[in-house]
Amino acid sequence: MTRNQLIGLAAAIGIVAVLAGFYFFNSRLPSAGELPERMAAQLAGMRTVQGRVNVTQGTVTLEQEFWFQPPTFMRAEVDKGPAGFQGTIVVLNETDAWVYVPSLGLVTVADRAIRTTTGNSQVGTSFLETLADDVLAALRTSKDVQVIGEEEAAGRPALRLQLFVNPTDTPFGAGQLTVWLDKRFYYPLAVEGDNGFSLRFQFARFNQEIDPATFIFVPPPGASVRRVGGQ
Repeated sequence: MTRNQLIGLAAAIGIVAVLAGFYFFNSRLPSAGELPERMAAQLAGMRTVQGRVNVTQGTVTLEQEFWFQPPTFMRAEVDKGPAGFQGTIVVLNETDAWVYVPSLGLVTVADRAIRTTTGNSQVGTSFLETLADDVLAALRTSKDVQVIGEEEAAGRPALRLQLFVNPTDTPFGAGQLTVWLDKRFYYPLAVEGDNGFSLRFQFARFNQEIDPATFIFVPPPGASVRRVGGQ
């Protein structure tokens, strides 16, 4: 074997070793201590997510079409659920938060530049918008996090986690929280809590372009429009 052949073989072995190391690092299960930083790093590569999601509280389930372009653009449309919720549309953009409830003939709009709190909720945002941030906050504050293993969620490879959360730290309530994180982007594909709350994507697609018009809302004719949180 000539000197040039030896050099070429050594370079090839080096490349294989680097690729093998990269594959091992990205395919192995992270430890509980590594999860927060790994999740933050992977979420940084997520430009958009869209799909269909079921949100359940107790015996009530809302099935919604969902579009999200972080950090400020979101749309959710309820097309299955109790009659009073069907057709509800939530649209968030850089300036306004719109909620349209057809059963009431009412559109509520809040100025996103002025965040106010009403009861236990914040006007001008949505738990669907802050879902990933809330899970990340729970991982950072929980003293008991377990990486259970790999499972499929929303038709995608996912990591199943269990953690105990403090009700003052997250909006999920106290107790055990089970989370399925997309293995590529670490976005929550499913969340289940002890308080009867669950969120589960039927399917999710990442980093596909979303028409900017998706995040524009025009009140339908005849609907009453009420602005809140801006005074």
